[in-house]
Amino acid sequence: MIPIYTAEDIHPHMSVADLIPSAKQAFRALSEGTATAPVQVLYPSPGADIHVKSATLAGCRIFTVKMAGWSQDLANIGAPPSSGMIAVFDSQTCRPVAILQDDHLISDYRTAAAGAVVADLLVADRAQHAVVIGTGTQARLQVEALLLVRPVTSVQVWGRVRAKAQALVDKLQAQFAGVQFEVADDLEQAVRSSDVILTATGAKKPLIHADWLSPGQHITSVGSDDETKCEIDPVALSQAQVFVDARASGLAFGAPHRAIRSGLMAATDLTEVGAALEAGISENPERTSIACLSGLGVQDLTAVNAIWPKLLHKAPLPPQGAPISP
Repeated sequence: MIPIYTAEDIHPHMSVADLIPSAKQAFRALSEGTATAPVQVLYPSPGADIHVKSATLAGCRIFTVKMAGWSQDLANIGAPPSSGMIAVFDSQTCRPVAILQDDHLISDYRTAAAGAVVADLLVADRAQHAVVIGTGTQARLQVEALLLVRPVTSVQVWGRVRAKAQALVDKLQAQFAGVQFEVADDLEQAVRSSDVILTATGAKKPLIHADWLSPGQHITSVGSDDETKCEIDPVALSQAQVFVDARASGLAFGAPHRAIRSGLMAATDLTEVGAALEAGISENPERTSIACLSGLGVQDLTAVNAIWPKLLHKAPLPPQGAPISP
């Protein structure tokens, strides 16, 4: 029987800080061409989507296939809208070795770790003020990721429902007593006054307008993970340094997809984060930087590979060539 690990089994091993090395590994593998990470987005009913993201990585003892769903119907009744599972396979035999019924937990934390990598790369050391647009789990984790790598002193939270924004403020304030948190009632003013802008929404229409931005600001967008979503005015991308997890995903999803389709920029204007890590690119005070992260399966794979020995309660994976035993 294939073992099943639940979110309760997995949660003790989830840490944004601990997953930063695996996030860097994923970014580099994508740019080096040592990973495959196809994506398919299915829409089984109105208001629902499920992302099927698989990945292989050269030299990795396992490969993964993730199915992550989101339901507006669940969100409407106040239930957790995200669900999902990751199937883990032996790379040598292709036999399934485990099911991780994580309910999106691994996706949440590996996305936050990717945000930390990007912030460390592109956010100015002098940055003090941030705004997070969104009030869900990923909005909270992106703030946590930013605070891991930059000593930001104040964070505003904006959401369409003020009560949810206030709830997130209260939760973050309890977690980070040395940082000032407050609800932003005026989104434009909050964006204009921030050094760092984090967006974690399912917005279909841009929330951030190009003329709100100024050189030296940084935006990390993690909500636009299919072609229907777009958190940032595509015009803003034509005026900025634009970074993506992979050029293929930038062509397919979010604001980069719309900007390229509209002729505002070319695919060659997109810089992959992995390439930026290798080149030692850093923040440029003369330009706005925008990172649009749609998330790819290799990020799930490297995260699972990082926690795999802990889940098995045994020594690290055997070397290439020896089959895995669950």
